[in-house]
Amino acid sequence: MKFADQMAVKLLAHAVNQLGTATTEALCATPDRRMVRLMVERVKGDLDSFLEHYEAVEPADEKQG
Repeated sequence: MKFADQMAVKLLAHAVNQLGTATTEALCATPDRRMVRLMVERVKGDLDSFLEHYEAVEPADEKQG
């Protein structure tokens, strides 16, 4: 796996972690809605960055594994 691919996967893992944290906060008896919104916005940005990387991958790169 290329270094850029590894970094993208780490970004995806970070987004998943942040989404879990936002979910936990949202499920609290008195959630901080501002914090939940900020975390979800950050996750959206991370996912957009991840998808940009994978959309840029050439089909030949995918065949090489």
